[in-house]
Amino acid sequence: MAWLKRGALVIFILLAVFGLFGSVAVITMHSWFHPTNSPDSVITKSLVSFEHGFAYNDATALCHQAAENLLKGENPYANSNIVSAALEFGVDLSRITTLREGEFAKAFPHPETQQREQLWNEATKHPEQIPAEFESKVCYPAGCFLIPIPFLLMGIADMRLIYLIFVLAAIAYVIWFIPGKMKLVFAGGALISLELWKSIANGETGVLAFSFLLIAWALAKKQLWISAIFMGLAVATKQTAWFYLPFYLILLFREIGPKKLIPVMATIGGIFLAINIPFITAAPKLWFTSLMSPMLDNLFPTGVGIITPVLGEIWNIQSPMVFGLMEAAVFIAGIVWYFRYYRRYPSIGPVLAILPLFFAWRSWGSYFFYAALIMLAGIMINEYGDKELQTISQGGKVESGKHLLN
Repeated sequence: MAWLKRGALVIFILLAVFGLFGSVAVITMHSWFHPTNSPDSVITKSLVSFEHGFAYNDATALCHQAAENLLKGENPYANSNIVSAALEFGVDLSRITTLREGEFAKAFPHPETQQREQLWNEATKHPEQIPAEFESKVCYPAGCFLIPIPFLLMGIADMRLIYLIFVLAAIAYVIWFIPGKMKLVFAGGALISLELWKSIANGETGVLAFSFLLIAWALAKKQLWISAIFMGLAVATKQTAWFYLPFYLILLFREIGPKKLIPVMATIGGIFLAINIPFITAAPKLWFTSLMSPMLDNLFPTGVGIITPVLGEIWNIQSPMVFGLMEAAVFIAGIVWYFRYYRRYPSIGPVLAILPLFFAWRSWGSYFFYAALIMLAGIMINEYGDKELQTISQGGKVESGKHLLN
């Protein structure tokens, strides 16, 4: 098996190099090839596209704007404006969510680029008038903009740096509980997770919730109340965490029983309400429609899941209802299956949590990579760690990680 180890090491090094140092190469190339010298060259166009990609998207810009509005004493949900947010934070038009409204009502599976550009150019002349064709709501629970506020007040002006701080802190905290040499394995897995670092550079809001979900799931059996607190923060930050919540509760139900589960559920619900209650009481309908907008608004399909044939115009399905029904069916089936087979497959919960999103009308690729690291941490801390402790308690001597690394 020596060749397998060497091959794995080579792959690890290559992924680390591409993930960590690839940006350095792009920056160097950008200094050699200036858009003003050769604006139509393939390299210049690629670099400009790269620059637009690694910047705020519309969701991050709206969350940052929401934090600023709250600091000014305004209701973030009532004062969101995608046009002014995009202008302030340099969001490229390709990263702004369009709605099947107004001039885009009959466009499918997406509006033409020229049509989008023309409407956007008009909108930027009068930023106070938000076109119906562009999503302008703060579509997430209040944690998405409340949690970063202390860091903004400390002078960190880029939300992506705040996300990076949370991700690094969560990974470091989880590694502390991983036994022996498995610490290096998990650290390496996180290091070569190109999608994770790409999502941070892209300003994906989901990485903030990922930080909380990682701690919540990995430490569910070791640090129950810390785990519950972080699950509460996760569901109060982004809706993707809601998909994880039933599987998390099943895990705890099977491990600690229903009586101890009740205060855990109260903790999670209490944190969610504590963060969101000011905005619920201020404008309950506005808060609810904002959070439900990913499901209620007339959005165009997108993603990498089963929606792909629709995007390729192979399937002519223009209603999200079919995909919503499939998503709900898979979600319910996953919950029932996990409850029944938990003892046999205790760590599979994160995968079942994101499986329904593969069938969604909008199934972004960033939804899926979280599960691998979350599940890996859970296995290393709970299953591997428990087996090691059990072996030691029975009088055996275990060299941490040896039987998995050799």
